[in-house]
Amino acid sequence: MYEKRQNLDTRTKIVATLGPATWDEPMLTRVLEAGVDVARINCSHADHESIRRQVARVRRAAMKLRKPTAILLDLQGPKIRTGKVPTPLPLAQGDVLTVVMDESYVGAGHRVGTTYPQMVDDVNPGDLVLFADGALSGQVVAVRRGEPGEVDIRIDDGGELGSHKGINLPGVDMSIPCLTEKDLGDLAVGLDVGVDYVALSFVQRAEDVVALRAAMAEQGHTDIPVIAKIEKPSAVERIDEILAVADGVMVARGDLGVEVSIEKVPVYQKRILSAAQKAGRLAITATQMLDSMERNPRPTRAETTDVANAILDGTDAVMLSGETSVGRYPVEAVQMMDKISREVEGSAFFRSTPIDAMPVTTDSSTGIVVRAACYAASEKARPLVVFSWTGATARQASKARPRGPLFALTNNPRTADQLSLAWGVVPILVPPVDSTDELIHVGERVLVEQGLIQRGEEIVILAGKAPSREAANLVKIHLVGEDQA
Repeated sequence: MYEKRQNLDTRTKIVATLGPATWDEPMLTRVLEAGVDVARINCSHADHESIRRQVARVRRAAMKLRKPTAILLDLQGPKIRTGKVPTPLPLAQGDVLTVVMDESYVGAGHRVGTTYPQMVDDVNPGDLVLFADGALSGQVVAVRRGEPGEVDIRIDDGGELGSHKGINLPGVDMSIPCLTEKDLGDLAVGLDVGVDYVALSFVQRAEDVVALRAAMAEQGHTDIPVIAKIEKPSAVERIDEILAVADGVMVARGDLGVEVSIEKVPVYQKRILSAAQKAGRLAITATQMLDSMERNPRPTRAETTDVANAILDGTDAVMLSGETSVGRYPVEAVQMMDKISREVEGSAFFRSTPIDAMPVTTDSSTGIVVRAACYAASEKARPLVVFSWTGATARQASKARPRGPLFALTNNPRTADQLSLAWGVVPILVPPVDSTDELIHVGERVLVEQGLIQRGEEIVILAGKAPSREAANLVKIHLVGEDQA
């Protein structure tokens, strides 16, 4: 059985956000050992030197453990905020707040500046405006275009509005570019030091992802996967076109829960994860999954159920944010994620994807071969051994959610690290070979030596006739050790 095999982690991958609680290498090593597959660098709290330092630490810790580990560079994106106010502005229900399209404007009374001068062109009377993560809200009642422009907002839910507080415009298609100057600088550094994924914040449309890819291509990087963060209702409505150009999505429930009515978030989550599964794309579920473990050694029952439901919904990975970046119990939070995942994956409620419903994300002939291999593996929960150089074939096979283990053998260290994000995939490095027969022989030897398969066991092999190409055209039910016999 899968659970009894040596050295196998939970199949749902765990993303951990780095921060003061996990920056030191001894603690970073401990969380990797506890089950972290992907290290997230949050650029909202990182400068260029911090990015370089965090990547180096992750690589050293992962090398020490001989564990393929992906690094996700999460770009900050455009942060729309209020300008400076000497003292917080007291706003009551019915007050009219004037937002001045000037970041340097010093607010007072019922007037405040903003970092988003395009707001005057994007909003219309009746649009909802939220401040400070929704703590204050109101509706646009007047728009005056001038130098500078002004927007009047009648306050519905009042309170004190301070400096540099977030502004959200639910339902408004914002004209602000998705990539800021800070993003481009952080991206250049991340690509230079070798991150494995780039996450783009506040995606609204497919063109935002295309713009990021163009920026990466200008720096000579066309092979780094892009994760589109879905945190605006406009992105949910355009999820299929976004998935057509992105390699994966993140259900970013923090800002999404501010942008839409909070009761819509669970339904949106299911909608996004279902779309990702159908498109054959990666999916991460994020924000407040085990939030109470920032302060407590155990999560709430509701948080545990939340993580379980995300796994049942088909997420590839679950993400820890404050729990591992600033929390008091980072190792315990990772261990809890691992325990929940194992329990859910081993239950009768967790089901494999019907083979004929699997998405075909490679060419049609390869897709047929991948489906055949997944069918053969699912028949007796046989281990599925995929030889994958770019990772595409292994990612497609993972979408079948096979009951048995899924080993992805590659001679490319970058591919091994990137596959750490794909559900169920156990990436393993093997030396380069010249023939398919040699490939199978080397792969079998490595898997047996690591205790992942046993002699006399039936496995399903998915490979290509040309070992150096990502062209799966060979399926074989192989008895381990039969060549030696």
